[in-house]
Amino acid sequence: MNIDLEITVALVKQIARSQGVVLLNRWPNVGEISFKNRRDFATQVDLDIESNIKSALSSQFPDHGLSGEETGGQNPGSEYQWLIDPIDGTKYYAAQSSLFSVSVGLLYRGEPVLGVVYAPTSDQCFYACSGSGAFLDGHRLSGPHVAEVSDVIANVDTPNTHNLSAAEREWFERKLILLTRNFYRIRALGLGSLSACWLATGALDAYIDLTGYVKPQDLAAGRVILKEAGLRLEYLDAGVGPPKLLAAPKAIWEPLKSLLLE
Repeated sequence: MNIDLEITVALVKQIARSQGVVLLNRWPNVGEISFKNRRDFATQVDLDIESNIKSALSSQFPDHGLSGEETGGQNPGSEYQWLIDPIDGTKYYAAQSSLFSVSVGLLYRGEPVLGVVYAPTSDQCFYACSGSGAFLDGHRLSGPHVAEVSDVIANVDTPNTHNLSAAEREWFERKLILLTRNFYRIRALGLGSLSACWLATGALDAYIDLTGYVKPQDLAAGRVILKEAGLRLEYLDAGVGPPKLLAAPKAIWEPLKSLLLE
């Protein structure tokens, strides 16, 4: 690796914060909306923010790959790949809800090594780089300390449920019921980046992508933040559909894995 991750994370924090200001300034008028399907869409603000972030990164790292959720990628053969979600939570943003973030992650040879998630409405910046810990505005994060599965408050992401195959849907519904019977409480926030950050702070106790269809851009930054906060995370092959990401404290990770794979 030939870049200084700590210097780079400081740069990305500045980029994310500057685009958060743009998001807030344009919040009253999101501009043209482009529908990807009947429920998923992007606004003109998404496109502009993604373009701004790509421009800022490519000026510093012209040989790096860039993969945006809205506008595709470039330099796909590079060992360094930036994954960008300009607005994670576009539906919330467009509806004047405060649950949205700017998420930027860096992969080196396929592994997350740097992540920044900025929540403009709360002015909170979560960040991490490999080997240096995870932080919220300078305060080190160490995740939750729950020790019993029955005490778990988990965020369960459920993307693409309208397109699941019959086998996937049967597995998904069976496991969702199982989790509700074993956990203290389940959330379904639909925000991969912030859910990961809230797990790192201890506001949540576990994160599960129960269909396997969360977009890589949504979790690229969150994955390194979780790892550096001491959480265990792994994509599990359940034998149906794509692998499902499970992230949780090490003390309860194996019991949660058993619930999903039994």
